[in-house]
Amino acid sequence: MYGVIFDFLRSYVIERHGGRSTWDALLNEAGIGYKVYFPVAQYPDSEIVNLATTAAGMLGLPVTTVLEDFGSYVGPKLVTNYEMFVKPEWRTFEVLENASSNIHDAIHRHNPKRQPPLLRAARVTDNRMSVTYQSERRLCFVAKGIIRGLADRYGERINVRETQCMHHGADHCHFDLNRVT
Repeated sequence: MYGVIFDFLRSYVIERHGGRSTWDALLNEAGIGYKVYFPVAQYPDSEIVNLATTAAGMLGLPVTTVLEDFGSYVGPKLVTNYEMFVKPEWRTFEVLENASSNIHDAIHRHNPKRQPPLLRAARVTDNRMSVTYQSERRLCFVAKGIIRGLADRYGERINVRETQCMHHGADHCHFDLNRVT
């Protein structure tokens, strides 16, 4: 996993859960100690899972809740970080429609070790969308949070309903999105 995600996690912990001392405590509790994550470097997927699991334990929350909240924090940051790939007139559905085919491909084009999730989004109607998420990381809770974070960023109300999940034996996760107008 790219270090930029770890950097987002650090910012998330600092901004939403008590500051730098909480981040340092999380690293220590996870058995990592002091560490700086470089945005373009790659780190083991197991490390992000370890940090999320440890954070959930420290907060007394289910890890799924922490991952989804982290995703809602990350969604708007991804748009800001990669604004050169996002058109100003786009909103949540347009970002999702272009995430895998345009944005992931452009960001990861020159990295042969890339492993972005497979994300397919298709409009059913102007206000309904079908989203499929597939990744060996099985971080669908983060994906669900990202969708919610994007909706917040664009001032939209979108209901997200997961109809199948890799954590329940499916080979991919499926979300039905309904934009409330």
